[in-house]
Amino acid sequence: MIKKIIQCFFIFSFLISTQVFCADIKIKAKTELNFDKLMQNVLNEASKQKLFQVEFTQSSFSMLRNKVTESSGLLYIKKPVSFRYEILKPRNELYVSNGKDFWKYIESLKHAQYLKNSAQELGFINILTNLAQIKKYYFVSEWTDEEAKKLNHSANMSSLESDIPPEKNNDYILLKLVPKGDKQQKVLYARVQVKTGLIQELRIVQLNGNRIRLVFSNYSLRPISDDVFNFNPPQGIAVDKM
Repeated sequence: MIKKIIQCFFIFSFLISTQVFCADIKIKAKTELNFDKLMQNVLNEASKQKLFQVEFTQSSFSMLRNKVTESSGLLYIKKPVSFRYEILKPRNELYVSNGKDFWKYIESLKHAQYLKNSAQELGFINILTNLAQIKKYYFVSEWTDEEAKKLNHSANMSSLESDIPPEKNNDYILLKLVPKGDKQQKVLYARVQVKTGLIQELRIVQLNGNRIRLVFSNYSLRPISDDVFNFNPPQGIAVDKM
């Protein structure tokens, strides 16, 4: 009799465990389905944005120097490849490309660099100019606190140094982006507005431990002249062609 009771107990426990396991799988599958559907909606909205101007603040952490630097400026995007990334504070720096020519210009040093094709040091620009094609360049998943737990990140850490995502909000989708081919970036995190497909925050974790956090605000969809994406070096400055 006792043996039968024990057998029944184990069978009952097994059935309960199986039901719980199946329920967890269903919840996970439903969550992934909802994320994929929402992600596709965001990409559809992003594909409608052909050009924009936006203000940005940038925080950069140097692992080697253990130092944080702050800057701010304006970003102009004209899809599919033109951009103008202009730092206004603390000093003027300009990174501009029309899709064929890329220039870097630091006014205070009276120095310009000319590079063919794209700017490798501004790899994240590709996300802003081609968000609708993001799956070609990144493995995309939901940004959760899973990575932060692995790294033992605490809630007291700054947003720049932490992998902890912002609080969930129906107005935004949180993305984790693992590069498919980039040899400098380890992972990127993005907070994207669902209604417009415009990126509000971007965190970049590089393989060498350096980190960048960009926050975008005051988007404008007004027309942008093509002249904005061209650069002619001022007279009397040094120009390096690489």
